[in-house]
Amino acid sequence: MNSRFVHLGINPVGAIASQPAPAPPDNLYARLEGLFDTHALDWYRYGSQNYLLFTSISLEDLTGMIVRMPGFQNVYLLLTETPEIQALRCNGWMPMDFWQWLFKPR
Repeated sequence: MNSRFVHLGINPVGAIASQPAPAPPDNLYARLEGLFDTHALDWYRYGSQNYLLFTSISLEDLTGMIVRMPGFQNVYLLLTETPEIQALRCNGWMPMDFWQWLFKPR
């Protein structure tokens, strides 16, 4: 599979938009980012529960890797391929380091 951008949303089970999210398991995000460091070509965390990955791993394999990690059986995950993310076709209000990350050559 070719490398492409993947959007990942993660949320502890039971969290809803109108209420504060329950506290995630200890070191949830640090452990998740360790997985990305090992298996993704590049990644960027742009929100408390949102990531953009640059990877060649299939959505199914990536989901499987995450849910097999201890403490990740009680989270909601949404992974979507985002082929529409191209530097020339993106717009929004993000920190400068996000745009630098997005525009860098890969």
